[in-house]
Amino acid sequence: MHKWRLYCAMVPALYLGLFSALAQASICEDAARHASESTGVPLSVLRAVALAETGQTKFTKNEYAAWPWTVQSGQKGHWFSDKAAAMQFVQTLMATQTTNIDIGCFQINMRWHGQAFQSLDDMFSPRSNALYAAQFLQKLYSQTGEWRAAVGRYHSNNDARAEAYVQRLERLFETHLAGGGIRDPSVTVKERKPTPKQAQQQFSLSGARGPILLISSAAQPLISAPHPVIGGRP
Repeated sequence: MHKWRLYCAMVPALYLGLFSALAQASICEDAARHASESTGVPLSVLRAVALAETGQTKFTKNEYAAWPWTVQSGQKGHWFSDKAAAMQFVQTLMATQTTNIDIGCFQINMRWHGQAFQSLDDMFSPRSNALYAAQFLQKLYSQTGEWRAAVGRYHSNNDARAEAYVQRLERLFETHLAGGGIRDPSVTVKERKPTPKQAQQQFSLSGARGPILLISSAAQPLISAPHPVIGGRP
């Protein structure tokens, strides 16, 4: 009887934990939607990028979902249960003078883009993280003339790596995000002229250096990799 009572007490807690994890897994989705509506960057692009950078099943069991409390450093990804734990890990890295750190839903690199945020807390903010990524993609789109090329340049300036990254995103979108990929017109948000408030962008992109993500020159598997290919050196 005692074991049965213990079991009955544990089951609600397990379900509550899973519910909390699924709720947190929707945070990057919400941030991507907000950034898409604010900038006109296609939602399909933002969703696929977030999934490629921070997709996991550690906290969401069978659901492969982007995770806001993700940190990458030294070519190794870390998925934390909450923001506080992720921030503490980054602060520990910073104490050792480490700045090559990718943060949040869209894995923004601290070394090259940290100056665009008010604080580490702001950089971890899913909406701030997503908005910066969207504005960077918007800039790349203005340079390349197409979203597919812009997404590739988001990852690398190397043509082969950029193309491999785009192909990976398309496969992820088709597998996990209801199909259609980056080029699906049904999920493409029409570009819109920014309002005066939007024109006063929260972030300054002109001072950003290098690709938004730094990647390793070593060949790495994409789809078969247990973790997203994030971080490293160009």
